[in-house]
Amino acid sequence: MNRASIIIADSGETSRKIVSDLISKRGYKIYQASDNAGVLRMARSLHPDLVLMDVNLWGANAYETARIIEEDRLSTVVFMTPKLDNEFMERLKTMKIFAYIMKPVNPAQLTQMVEFAIANSTRIRSLEERVEKLESSLAARKKIERAKGILMEKLRLSEQQAYEYMRRKSMDKGISMESLADTIVNGNRV
Repeated sequence: MNRASIIIADSGETSRKIVSDLISKRGYKIYQASDNAGVLRMARSLHPDLVLMDVNLWGANAYETARIIEEDRLSTVVFMTPKLDNEFMERLKTMKIFAYIMKPVNPAQLTQMVEFAIANSTRIRSLEERVEKLESSLAARKKIERAKGILMEKLRLSEQQAYEYMRRKSMDKGISMESLADTIVNGNRV
């Protein structure tokens, strides 16, 4: 059984129940919201795998709510809409997953779209985490290179000697090379 969690956000109780029933049969854990404030509160507390949101949801602008959910990395949003127009398609292009579900909901399409969205959301999240790690690693490497340059200039060391000096000091102090680099770059004694 699939234990992914999904928030169904729709102002229409009947529509929300139909979608919830269809998805819960697939083993997903379902939560329901009837307005924008409710879906945002739930997304902040649950961090669901997916939010299925009606574009005509009560309260604040549904597109703005979806933007907040995705920017704050609370979840991925897939809209449910009764009609396609140019404005909807343009707004959809700004979403993580360029996908939507037409209303009235076709059960087979709903299931496929939910599975597609969750799989792609997981892949996107994994790639974002890898990018963050690489960016962090690159930033640390730049700090270390800058600190090495400072040591080379101040102590008249070769690049290798500056690196060995930093490595030895970081081990003696029990701190990371990046922390030691921060200390050197900020002009503090090592």
